Amino acid sequence: MIKCIVSGAKGRMGVKIISEVLKQDDIEVVGALCRPGDSAVGTINTHGVPFADSLSELETDRAILVEFSTPQAAIAHLEQALCIGMPVVIGTTGFTEEQEKFILEASQRIPIIESHNYGIGMNAFWEILKVAVGYLGDDYDIEVVEFHSAEKPDVPSGTGKTIVQLLADARADDFDNVVRYGREQDRKFHRKRHEIGIHSLRAGSYRSDHTVIFAGNGERLEFTHREEDQAIIARGVMWAMRYLEGRDAALYGMQDVLGFMRKSAGVDHHSIL
Repeated sequence: MIKCIVSGAKGRMGVKIISEVLKQDDIEVVGALCRPGDSAVGTINTHGVPFADSLSELETDRAILVEFSTPQAAIAHLEQALCIGMPVVIGTTGFTEEQEKFILEASQRIPIIESHNYGIGMNAFWEILKVAVGYLGDDYDIEVVEFHSAEKPDVPSGTGKTIVQLLADARADDFDNVVRYGREQDRKFHRKRHEIGIHSLRAGSYRSDHTVIFAGNGERLEFTHREEDQAIIARGVMWAMRYLEGRDAALYGMQDVLGFMRKSAGVDHHSIL
């Protein structure tokens, strides 16, 4: 049985993850982390899950930490996980470069999966975009539009940045040299070679859309992924935990998990795309 502790347990994503774990036969929640001072700290829910504000107050033996909180809290919990050799699944976004560097360094000592989106469909979407770049090459301009609710704190989203990064990598470009965050009024605008515009929409309670536009001479291709329910993220986290169990120290991604899923399903890797 895989054991896990969910951080950010009172947040929307944390609630979804715990709910999804309860449906699994091979995974159980043995603890939940929430903010210091939260009314749930020190209590046990109806499913027997204890709530705490520190890993030191929970039974962590052979458990995986699932981190969907804030960057500051995630790094603090990661420091604790390092001390006890605890594997970590990171879904928190908005880390600084220094914090990302710490995560990379930590992965030399413990197994870590980090992804800005654990949705299986989204990760397949990313692979499809790589194939599209391979076919379309330099002949098409690329624009990315990402749409989240008004409450989404980071602009652009972690997923949006991941999309631009993979598109830049697929064309052997440096991310910082080609990305353009929206566009201010400019009557002398000139699109530079390989520029990738990313436009962030924030409104209402809308869940999530990501659209990649390939605009060529006389035609346009659009690829869109729509997320209707955060449960798809939670289901991807289940696969991430299954993949991480027993792994050596390293920094893994959902592309590793997708390969693991294909093998588990008996699907030929080369028949997917």
